Amino acid sequence: MSSTHQAADLPDTKPSRLRWVPIVVLALFILLPAYAISADQAFLLALLSRIIILAIAAVALNLVLGYGGMVSFGHALFLGLGVYSAAIPAVHGITNGLLQLFITLVACGLTGLITGAIALRTRGIAFIMITLAFAQMFYFVFVSLSPYGGDDGLRLAAGSQVGGLDLTHGATLYGVSFIVLLLALYGTFQLVGSRFGMVLQGSRINETRMRALGFPTLRYRLAAYVISAMLCGVAGLLYANLTQFAAPSYMSWAMSGELIVMVVLGGMGSVMGPLYGAAALLLTEEVLKGITEHWMIILGPAIVAVAVASRHGIAGLVSGAPDSVSRRPAFDGASADTDATDSINTEGTHPAAVATKASPTRLTVRGLVKRYGGLLATDEVELQLETGRIHAVIGPNGAGKSTLIGQLSGEIVPDAGTIELNGQDITRLPVHVRSLSGLKRSYQITSVLPHFTALENVMLAVQAHQGHSFRFWQPVHRQAELREPALQALQEAGLYEHAHTPAASLAHGQQRQLELAMVLAGRPRVLLLDEPMAGMSLAESQQMTELLARLRERYAMLLVEHDMEAVFSLADQVSVLVYGRCIATGSPQDIRGNTEVQVAYLGEEE
Repeated sequence: MSSTHQAADLPDTKPSRLRWVPIVVLALFILLPAYAISADQAFLLALLSRIIILAIAAVALNLVLGYGGMVSFGHALFLGLGVYSAAIPAVHGITNGLLQLFITLVACGLTGLITGAIALRTRGIAFIMITLAFAQMFYFVFVSLSPYGGDDGLRLAAGSQVGGLDLTHGATLYGVSFIVLLLALYGTFQLVGSRFGMVLQGSRINETRMRALGFPTLRYRLAAYVISAMLCGVAGLLYANLTQFAAPSYMSWAMSGELIVMVVLGGMGSVMGPLYGAAALLLTEEVLKGITEHWMIILGPAIVAVAVASRHGIAGLVSGAPDSVSRRPAFDGASADTDATDSINTEGTHPAAVATKASPTRLTVRGLVKRYGGLLATDEVELQLETGRIHAVIGPNGAGKSTLIGQLSGEIVPDAGTIELNGQDITRLPVHVRSLSGLKRSYQITSVLPHFTALENVMLAVQAHQGHSFRFWQPVHRQAELREPALQALQEAGLYEHAHTPAASLAHGQQRQLELAMVLAGRPRVLLLDEPMAGMSLAESQQMTELLARLRERYAMLLVEHDMEAVFSLADQVSVLVYGRCIATGSPQDIRGNTEVQVAYLGEEE
């Protein structure tokens, strides 16, 4: 995923216009049920309970849809499993609510783990269809369970008992459901600002870059999917006590679609959005039903109107800053405008001076071949990279240079040949394992996380190197072990003063510097640089050239570049690729004087 996002795609970072709205909404969900109970308004209390319970399910879906970018059209499966986890045990006399909760968590967790492990190996429409298929499969399974009502459904034999309380009692159910909702909202807020949440959001924004940093993104997405499934199951358990009925229709695609509408209407990737969406959809539905039997004709355009007014839903209209990034706690409680120099001890010591030199590293490439049909992208390519030396690869467009870097980084699997890092064969290792081994790459088209600040981008690179990313609670911005190395890398790359600037707001040359800072923060041993000067001005190219010259002694470097002045001033050795074949390798002076190279490539530069 490229970072060529326009500034318009950034979250609005101006102060929230209506900060009081979430407090008022939550207060209403305290006062209205109190009125309904005192006035004996059973219908109003039931409606409010339905809103709260479905809001819990929407919070669960928002975790994977809004923050993880996974469009699950089968999440009603977990709602239905929660419903039956209360109804089926009740038939057999098991009414203990905590035991039913355990059954719910196990059933939804295991189902989410199995279905997610399969579905998450796909993307886009394939993922949507697989989640829908699993939901429909379970739907028909429960339709066939005639002992438990089959297609006709099953009445709840007895309410769930928790601490002597019966959850079918209106006030009790509402109170328990509201507490669960508050815990879910607070948990979401904490999770999305944690190490785990940052990786999840980063995977949604730019999964390719996250893998290149060293994150096994599938594990994080699967963990989020399982957590979401279990929370949705809890909503189903409560829903069974509200309706006192269980039916396969709770698992239908229509219910999944309703949950998606709630999330989108309320605001994907916002903490309060699911509650806003559930309240707006269900209350509007009830009001319109009292006006006309053709209420859906009005409801549809109303939803469209909200989507047109704010692509971030109701939360976007309310806050003016709906993206999760803009809502995360500021660094150590400071404003986002705080000078980066307040966050690090810089007693006259430049980070470059304290950086440790990597141990000597050698990357050896032998006979690398990659075919695309009849096209040879790389044809028996051989290279050797060593710490302290820059090996440049040049050649015309389409020569196979980016394909070569893709094979070295693990993003492209070679058809033949070997890649060895300090004598260890890494030819078949996945991208994130190679990255953690010290192979770090930049991209020809700048690849950063545009909705994150420059500091957050680099903190993720530090986090990948440190590991321990399955931390769900402590905000990353309060973790000095991530922040300080990230600030050092930013200073080394020349972006120290832009630490709190959203990456998409940086100039092109600054984004290239940011990408290099992310690479450096990951403690590399080998740098694979794919046209780092591409699109830069002359002054920016000179700055990048000077920076790479300073880094020469610390890393083994492969430089793919069209700027011949930079190549010949930096490189210790140059290889020339033409149609995937290396036609010459030697010192810059040898390459300049090579007749074959002049004809094939350098002549084009003159």
